[in-house]
Amino acid sequence: MFKKILAIILSIFTIVETKQIVGVRLPEDNQEIMVFKPGIKPNIKSSVLIDANTNKVLVDNRKDARLPMASMTKVMSLIIFFEAIEEKRLQMDQLLTCSENAASKGGSQIFLSVGEQMSVDDLLKSVCIASANDATVVLAEAISGSEEVFVQLMNKKAEELKLYNTVFSNSTGLPTTNAHYTTAYDMAIMSSYLINNYPKALEYSSKYEDYVRVGTPKQFWLVNTNKLIKSVEGIDGLKTGWTEDAGYCLTCTKKVDNMRLVSVVMGANTIKDRTNMTLELLNYGFSNYKYQMVLPKGTIVNTNKNILLSPTEQNVVLSKDFGILLQHNEEFKNYQTKIVIDNDLINRYETKDIGYIEFYKDGNLIDKISLDLQTTTKKTTFLDLFKEVLKYSFIYG
Repeated sequence: MFKKILAIILSIFTIVETKQIVGVRLPEDNQEIMVFKPGIKPNIKSSVLIDANTNKVLVDNRKDARLPMASMTKVMSLIIFFEAIEEKRLQMDQLLTCSENAASKGGSQIFLSVGEQMSVDDLLKSVCIASANDATVVLAEAISGSEEVFVQLMNKKAEELKLYNTVFSNSTGLPTTNAHYTTAYDMAIMSSYLINNYPKALEYSSKYEDYVRVGTPKQFWLVNTNKLIKSVEGIDGLKTGWTEDAGYCLTCTKKVDNMRLVSVVMGANTIKDRTNMTLELLNYGFSNYKYQMVLPKGTIVNTNKNILLSPTEQNVVLSKDFGILLQHNEEFKNYQTKIVIDNDLINRYETKDIGYIEFYKDGNLIDKISLDLQTTTKKTTFLDLFKEVLKYSFIYG
């Protein structure tokens, strides 16, 4: 009996592989990008339409052309702002002080004076609704000490998101002689990232009007620079832009039922052109496509067993929804999966991003989603381990 128990204990330390692979390797994704031709106007320099759930490109009109982005720059600034709030480096009720640099920015602004204090909440509201440059710089300086250092964070995040055709030189999008450009595709991807990771941004951008400094002699009326918020049901963001070099730009998002689309228009000659192209893109997307939810976030896809941890069985779950974008006459079924789990991470009591699952259809990769553990884990005590050993010896005795 002692030899059997000893053998079981020794096997415990050898059965856990560094990576556990479930399923088979299939060919990589080679999805064809659909190109949309009808209605594209020559006075639009670039445009794109993507599905925000899958980032699939539905419309491509020179989507990779590098162009100035004007105030759409603030989409990346907002990503860094909300990331800082998530990491508790900023609090929504925290008061920030306006510097001389921030007060001097000009352009769209809420006319902050040097030394004036405003809450993070009101500053974010001012950025999202009124595209306020002074509010943007106040937040950037609070996070990084200077706008220059903050821009380094913006470019680092762009690299992390694989936005290889994007370079920032300021946080606002104000005209600059330095390299500062993006593409319609990169802008759509960063907008999708903002919406999916920080939906709080839509609570601000969906408001047509609001106020800051409420109840004071300097109460200020914020009016959304995206007029489609007021006139088109379902549109709830995201960011306009204009400079002489950039022309009229708009990153727009609309949700109908469980499908959200993101459109980007860059370099339009007029606001009317920008508006018409945005509506044409969105109408095309919602008229031709639907989003089918397949597995919601939190679905258990595997069970990991490790008696060195408590609990000894850990449910492995999807970190986000798995859905598929289809044309209206299509149905989705009979898919395959491959699961990879990094047991080294689990053994270090990590619960987030401990592996991934790949979804395939007819041999083509259609999505890859990171996996989490459903519950936290801790080290098994000696007593619990001994009980597990006795259970094993009883079952397999």
